[in-house]
Amino acid sequence: MSSGKIKLNAMIHRAKDKKNRIGLLVLNFGGPGGEAVESASKMISEKSFPQSIIDRFDILAIDPRGTGKSEFISDLTRCSFNSECDSEKESVGFNISTMKFTQDIDYIRKSLNEDKITFLGYSYGTKIGQLYSFLYPQNIRGVVLDSPTSIEHGNAIEESMTIPFAYERIMYHRLSKSEIELIKNINNKIKEHEIYTTKDGYKIDQDNFNKLLGTIISTNDDDWSNIKPSLISFLKTEIFYDYIVKKQEIESSNSNDSSDSSLAAAIASASIGSINCSDENKPLLDSEIENSRSLFERKSSLFGSLAYKNYYGMCLGWKAKRDPLPYISKVNNRAPILIIGGKLDSLTPYEEAIKVDKMYLGNKKLITVNNIVSHGFSFSYADDYVDYITEKYLLNPNYIIENT
Repeated sequence: MSSGKIKLNAMIHRAKDKKNRIGLLVLNFGGPGGEAVESASKMISEKSFPQSIIDRFDILAIDPRGTGKSEFISDLTRCSFNSECDSEKESVGFNISTMKFTQDIDYIRKSLNEDKITFLGYSYGTKIGQLYSFLYPQNIRGVVLDSPTSIEHGNAIEESMTIPFAYERIMYHRLSKSEIELIKNINNKIKEHEIYTTKDGYKIDQDNFNKLLGTIISTNDDDWSNIKPSLISFLKTEIFYDYIVKKQEIESSNSNDSSDSSLAAAIASASIGSINCSDENKPLLDSEIENSRSLFERKSSLFGSLAYKNYYGMCLGWKAKRDPLPYISKVNNRAPILIIGGKLDSLTPYEEAIKVDKMYLGNKKLITVNNIVSHGFSFSYADDYVDYITEKYLLNPNYIIENT
């Protein structure tokens, strides 16, 4: 399919029950920089969706610009392969913005002669859902915003400011108070001396300490149960070797060292920067970005440095033309909105779900997922209750909002 002269790769899985067909269900899996066609095809083939959804919806997946097999992917692939994406992602950014792709969705809706769409978005995909519901409220039957990030943020630094809160919640979920005190003691030693030396001679600086913190907050539950004993042993004995060995074992078992995998990660990284920076409507000066570390550290003395390192460089030095998102603080939605937020989501913190919930003035429902360190819940085998709610909402948005 194409929007004007832009080529977009898309697929439609037609409803099996033609007589009881509800309409068009549009999927977006986030990123930014994530494709949709392969992911949707996999969910359908693996029967991740309930049969009722397969039966009653035409399921539409569109690779956004700069992803999958859509326009501008060749530009990002070439620059990623050559490791020369700084200028390329700036030249591409204006053309693959959130605004452009949201308009693409409505173009395709019209070309399919659909009056309304139902939208299911995960992570960054929820920004697309929010923007679509703001720009085209009359074309919305229902919107699911799973693991949302708010569209209200004016720049990448502002959007990242809630990340330290999420990191701390996960730490308090996974470690005891006494274990956290040991973590804090190491942090204090590094801040005082720059280097903390373990009893077996390992020198841990801020970067290495951030990697250890990253293990605590980003490891999936299965890997966490494997690495936790060696981490706790290190905290109590200050002997680092066993932890390092176990971490290397887990990384080795999970790794795919193919160049294709590395290239895919580089392309996704270029796309993330291109879209997020192009989207900014309140961009910061480079000096403001570089000086934002203290703002992160005020949020969390432990995790502020880690969050700053992960996000500060995204739009540093950006000089290209932007396609900024509109200023949105309130949306008077006509259709009911379902919002799903995880208390222990390290990628899109729960504060974002609360912010999105407050943005909508009409019917909406916020479902909170507790005690699961995960991201993207609907039909991912993470929580049966969420699957039930999302399924029922998609089938009848008004009923589930009023009766949940």
